[in-house]
Amino acid sequence: MKKLTAWLVSLVLLAAAIPVCFAEVTTAKSTAELEDLNITLEIPEGMYVFTKDTEAQSGDWLLAGYENSIEKLQEFEEDDSGNVMAMELVPEDKSYNIAITRKYSDQTRENYNLNDISEEQLQKLAESNSFEDEENGVVSVCEVYKQSQIPFLKATLTGNSNGTPIHEICYATIVNGYSISVDLYSNAEISEEAQTLLKDLVDSIKITNVYEKPTQDELILQTLVMAVPILAIFLAAAIFILVLRLRNKSQERRKTELGDRLVAYRKKQAQKSAEADAAAPVCLFENTTFCSDVAVKQFCMFHFFHKNIIQNSIFMLLGIISVAMGLLYGDNWLMRLLLIALGVYMVVQPFLALERMKKTEIGVYQKSRTREAHYFFFEEDFRIAGIQSPSLYPYFQILSCYEADHYFYLYFTDERAYLVAKDGFTKGEMEEFRKFLKEHTGKGCHIR
Repeated sequence: MKKLTAWLVSLVLLAAAIPVCFAEVTTAKSTAELEDLNITLEIPEGMYVFTKDTEAQSGDWLLAGYENSIEKLQEFEEDDSGNVMAMELVPEDKSYNIAITRKYSDQTRENYNLNDISEEQLQKLAESNSFEDEENGVVSVCEVYKQSQIPFLKATLTGNSNGTPIHEICYATIVNGYSISVDLYSNAEISEEAQTLLKDLVDSIKITNVYEKPTQDELILQTLVMAVPILAIFLAAAIFILVLRLRNKSQERRKTELGDRLVAYRKKQAQKSAEADAAAPVCLFENTTFCSDVAVKQFCMFHFFHKNIIQNSIFMLLGIISVAMGLLYGDNWLMRLLLIALGVYMVVQPFLALERMKKTEIGVYQKSRTREAHYFFFEEDFRIAGIQSPSLYPYFQILSCYEADHYFYLYFTDERAYLVAKDGFTKGEMEEFRKFLKEHTGKGCHIR
């Protein structure tokens, strides 16, 4: 009975292994199209074929000797410069692999299409790829190979890497401003059969789309088109900063005018006080507010993320766009770094300014004799005592006022405000004070 059970278990395991053993290996010769490279080619029989579209669960990965299909698939992802491995072929005996790749470089952009260069230039390219590295024992011999449609450079490379033998044959051509490489790599000496297979594979390549090399004017236009978004970001940031500076200058002028009005107002009040029958003004509202560190920080947060939310959001949005363009930009690393650096600065700047404001405001209140502000609101003006020497101020000195959850903020400059706690009224009601502010501060009032 035990023998029968063991036999049945073995049979079930064998049946389960059949789908893996007969995974989708390409046994017949077939034609494949690599759209990213604008080519078609004939795939030899008996090859495992891998592209970016090969499923991670395919049994071919394991049969070709790749245990981690997820990691291997990452090699087929295009990099920021447009370089990509489009296809990899592995024979059933796993004795070598063939990688078909596309690469961009200054050399490929300059030559653009090997059909359009002279024999002398072809020979110079072959000579530039022939070398001998005595230190590492690597030798590369390169020659021109005339394929039926376009010339290729054939490089044969031998040597050692960390004690492991290297044998490599690479056919490469340049078309449409990029190189197409068909590269056979093996740790053992490459057989005549494999060399013939590689040559036949290269001979089968047909380029489906050939484009003319752009003229100098077209290249300049392309460069300008690529630069437009970058220039737009710099221009938008410059305009934004210019608007802020113009607004600051306008505020400075307004501050000067306000100072003149205050001088005239105080002269008028002094004349009234000198009159013998002058009656003391009636206090309508009284309020005591303790300006703690927490209260000051809440005001700073309100200032940045409510009062100035539009300009800070625009600034940070431009920064995010700049960072995104830096990450997506071409192979100009200097420009990419500049864009990313500019973007990070624009995103971080409002938060740095917020921290500076917190420290400045807390420092101002810490230097005061007391942190209690006593407010007395009259019909024509208001008095502040405690945190400063008692002084009367007309309501036109309040440039703008806002209401938050627990405070009214009465701005006397664009950056600084008096904090009036809603629960600090000792005379008058908070609801009545809200109406009073609306009546006495006009356009600058932002009370709900």
